[in-house]
Amino acid sequence: MSKLNFFASAPQASPKTPDSFILPLTEPVTVTRSEEDFLFLQWREMADRTVVYVGNDPQAVAEMVPVVRVGQAREAMVAGLNTAVRHYFRLEFHGGAWDGRFLITAERVLPLQKGVNLRDVGGYYTKDGQMVRWGQLYRSGSLSRLTPDDLAYLQRLNIKLVSDLRTMSERLKQPDRLPDLPGLVERPLPMESVDRWERLRGAFTVFFRKGRIDDYLLGGYKRVMIDGNAHVIGEIFQRLADPAQTPALIHCTAGKDRTGLVVALLLLTLGVPEETVLADYTLSNLFYGHFRADIAADLKQIAPWGVSMDDLQDLYLVKAKTLQEALAHLRQTYGSLDSYLRNQAGVSDETITQLRQNWLISTK
Repeated sequence: MSKLNFFASAPQASPKTPDSFILPLTEPVTVTRSEEDFLFLQWREMADRTVVYVGNDPQAVAEMVPVVRVGQAREAMVAGLNTAVRHYFRLEFHGGAWDGRFLITAERVLPLQKGVNLRDVGGYYTKDGQMVRWGQLYRSGSLSRLTPDDLAYLQRLNIKLVSDLRTMSERLKQPDRLPDLPGLVERPLPMESVDRWERLRGAFTVFFRKGRIDDYLLGGYKRVMIDGNAHVIGEIFQRLADPAQTPALIHCTAGKDRTGLVVALLLLTLGVPEETVLADYTLSNLFYGHFRADIAADLKQIAPWGVSMDDLQDLYLVKAKTLQEALAHLRQTYGSLDSYLRNQAGVSDETITQLRQNWLISTK
């Protein structure tokens, strides 16, 4: 997997360049990995002294050990860590604007060999200054190609629940490869359409309305995901509110649309600002090359009809406006996200309260 600094501002590229669709994430501290497996930590405020601790459990900060100390700097490099293990960092600041503050951080994209779009949803800050816990929810695309080393890496994450949003035909075509974990629950929750014309709409768009693929995708967000599968979203929320079912992993085929919407609704419910949610959503563009390669195999069947890879580019690009307009539809149709969750998805106020209590921590 290519190691990209996805926390930097999106470059000014041509409108169809995948990187140009990645919105910048404004985070206090970030971790990126080099090709040589060095980990670079960067933060916004300079302190007289910054101490970096490392550990394998984000909930056990007292057990983390110091690895780097820097003065009058906004970055540090950590080398020599075991790449087969997931690492979390605690930064303590002494002096300066952040004097006495500590921050927890980790890599957002998991460094797997064949894991497509596998990311940690934690580390985002809410409007009131709390942080979503790291290591509680992962999002991804298909898990069908994981290597033995990938499976060993996932096994150390101690995942309790895997929710698969793919249809039955997708699951049969590319069955999951999952780590051998005692008590791991596999819960298929297919986001399928009950409208028998949905597939025909897609085929008609591809063949005759290639310039309207964005509209077709947005219609799928509205009709299939939000309107037609509120019960799936409700079950996911209820399961994630149960500490016995986390850490959890939610995935679909690409991990960008169905998974992207569910994760967005969860982060918004936790109080994460919408601009942060949109930026997280657009990070799926890091895997544009994977999405394009997957479609290329199917394209051979319809290429004789004059359909090219460039015609289908909007199928595998991830655009913030799609999620924005889907959220606008939800609010216009159901009043608010809270109302939708309560009345359409069957999520109780107690479940929402439990989610926030379990998933948010103070860093002050």
